Amino acid sequence: MALLTHLLVCVFGMGSWVAINGLWVELPLLVIELPESWDLPSYLTVVIQLANIGPLLVTLLHRFQPGCLSEVPVIFLILCIGTAACILLAFLWNTTSWIQGGRHSVAFIALTFFLALVDCTSSVTFLPFMSQLPTYYLTTFFIGEGLSGLLPALVALAQGSGITTCVNATQAPGTTLSPVTTVETHVTQVTAVSRVAHSAGNQLWGLQHGHGCHEPLPHPAGSLGWRSPHRALLGAVCRLPQLCQGDAGCDLA
Repeated sequence: MALLTHLLVCVFGMGSWVAINGLWVELPLLVIELPESWDLPSYLTVVIQLANIGPLLVTLLHRFQPGCLSEVPVIFLILCIGTAACILLAFLWNTTSWIQGGRHSVAFIALTFFLALVDCTSSVTFLPFMSQLPTYYLTTFFIGEGLSGLLPALVALAQGSGITTCVNATQAPGTTLSPVTTVETHVTQVTAVSRVAHSAGNQLWGLQHGHGCHEPLPHPAGSLGWRSPHRALLGAVCRLPQLCQGDAGCDLA
């Protein structure tokens, strides 16, 4: 019987912040589907902070009307609100509304507010209720609160939340590439610049040592050898004015 009580207390503690933690771990998918895009985390932060009106009201009632508020009805009420909000989110999370010339996820943000209201209010209702039980159940309760963040994370990992695929894309004028494509484009540009610099180093090394611009160069001695184009590039740049005047016997043009 004691083991069953510990299990129920642990599940009770998990219900404190499991809903909001579940939303945060799904953000990599939500920012792609919802019109707010990467502004969505800022919206969620503001909404969650506004939901602190719940614990504020409970605290004020305890302060000015002591004994008029029982934790048990409040807990039942907020759990019903959280359950209804989760069910509605399953069907309305991607529903958008046209507001001020753009699409916005009004349903998602409103339901997130009610979920945050439940989780924030649980901080001032669950613990007073736990005071009715023996003190050794508090440890189990806090373990359940910790699992309220671990369980959604494990579920998100099992679902593959946030897994993306890199694809090649050509950026047209006036368009913006996705973050993944932009990173890949930057890598390609760095590679191209490195190749151009390496080719320029070979040509300058050849000019410095009397080779034609299109003649094959002897094999360098190594990346740090005296014939290395990377090392010769420094000396060739210093002698670039003489090379441009024709001292090396080759026109750069």
